[in-house]
Amino acid sequence: MRMKKSKMTLLVGALVVASIIGIVSMSGCIDEKTVETPKQVPVPTPTETSKPEVTPVKEEAYKTVTDMRGKAVRIPKDPKRVVAISEGMVDQIMVAFGIEDKIVGYGSCGKIRDCDTSGYLAINDTSDTYNGSWYIGSILYPKMRELPYLGTPTKGINYEQLAELNPDIIIMRARDYDKNEGEKKTIATIEKLGFPLIIINRPNHYDKPDVSTIYKEIEVLGEIFDKQEKAEELIDFLDGKLTFIKERTKNIPESEKPGVLYFGLSRSARKKGGAGNVRGIDSIQSIFLEDIINAKNAYRGKGRVIMSAEQILALNPDVIVLPTSSGFHPPRELYEAEAFENIREVKAIKEKRACSLPAVGCRSERLDFAMTLMIEAKCVYPERFKDIDLNEFVDNYYKDVFDVSDDKVEKLKLTQRLRWLEIIE
Repeated sequence: MRMKKSKMTLLVGALVVASIIGIVSMSGCIDEKTVETPKQVPVPTPTETSKPEVTPVKEEAYKTVTDMRGKAVRIPKDPKRVVAISEGMVDQIMVAFGIEDKIVGYGSCGKIRDCDTSGYLAINDTSDTYNGSWYIGSILYPKMRELPYLGTPTKGINYEQLAELNPDIIIMRARDYDKNEGEKKTIATIEKLGFPLIIINRPNHYDKPDVSTIYKEIEVLGEIFDKQEKAEELIDFLDGKLTFIKERTKNIPESEKPGVLYFGLSRSARKKGGAGNVRGIDSIQSIFLEDIINAKNAYRGKGRVIMSAEQILALNPDVIVLPTSSGFHPPRELYEAEAFENIREVKAIKEKRACSLPAVGCRSERLDFAMTLMIEAKCVYPERFKDIDLNEFVDNYYKDVFDVSDDKVEKLKLTQRLRWLEIIE
C-alpha cells in the first residue's frame, strides 16, 4: 500500500536530512575506513493530523512472506519499488532474476564510486589503469550509479530520503541485529515508518556460517518476487560448482592438507606495528576453506587480528591467500615490497605460493562466492585443478549467473581486478 508522498514527508519531518548526506562516502577500494555516524532523531509517532492518507487496496493484492528472522511480513504480491540495503547481494540476485529495474535506492558500506587502487599498495605499482568501483552491481545495472544512496544499517540510514522513495518493500541483509545496536535501531525505525521490511541474514550472522544460509537468502527473494523456479535454478548452479570442488578435494589425508593463511596486507595494520592481519577459524573464509576446499587454516585462533612478522614466520603457512584489505593486493606486493622483507623466509613466499582473491568490498559474500572458491581451490591445490582455465571458468560463470554479454563480462573482470591481481592472464 503506497502512501502519498506529501503525507509521508510529514511522518518523517523531524528526521534530519543531513544525517546521511553528511556521511563520508566510504571508498569502495577498502574495507577498513569507518563511516561517520550520522546524527539521528527518533521517528515521531504519527498524530491524528500527520497520519498518512492511504488508498484502499484489495487484500488479494498482498501476500505474506516469512523472512530470515522468522517474522511473517505482509508485502505487495508484485512489488515494483524496491530498496536494497545489502552491500550488493540483493541487487545481484535481482539481476539474476531479471528484475533489477525494480530497484529505486540502495544501501551499502559505501556509495558507488570509482577509485584508484595504487595508493593502497606497499610498492610503486600504477599498472592498474582501471579507475572504477568494486561494486559489480554498477556494471550489471549501470543505473545503480544514479540511484539514491541511503547509508548503512550499522552506521545510519537517511530515513527522510527513504520515505521520499516510497518503496513497496525494503530488503535488508543483516549481520548481527541480535547484538548490534545500529542494526537494531535501523530495523525498528524502518518498521515504525510503516514500510514492509524483509530481513535476510548474512552467513556470518550465524555462529558457524554455512552455505545453506546463502541459498536461503535466494529462496526468500524468489518468494518475494514470485521467482521460485529461477531461485531454484540459481541455487542448483551454485551448489554444482561447490560439489565439483568437493569431489576434487575429498579424501585428502589430514597430514597432506596445506596450511593456508588469509593474510591482509593492510597498511593500517603496519601502522600499528604488525605485518598484516589474519582471519581465524570462525571466519566465513576459513569455514568455506575447510568445509568445501578441504584445506586447513594455518591460524587456529579466532577473529580478525593483527600479527607481527615473528608470528607470521612462526605460522609458516604453505599457501598465502590475499583478500581485499584496505585495498586490493596482488602477490607481487608480497614478493617485492620492502615492507614484507622480514617475512620472506615464510614457506609460501619462498615457494611463490601466494594468490589473490577477486576485489570485493564490505567483507561480504555475494553471488560470486562460488567463483571465488574455485579461484582459491586452484591456488591451494594447483595439481588437482590444473585442467581448469580460470579465464574460461570466470567468463562462463558470469554469463550463467547474470546472463550478460561478452562486453559486460570483460567489464566485470576489470571491476574485480582479475588480471591486475594475477588471477587470470
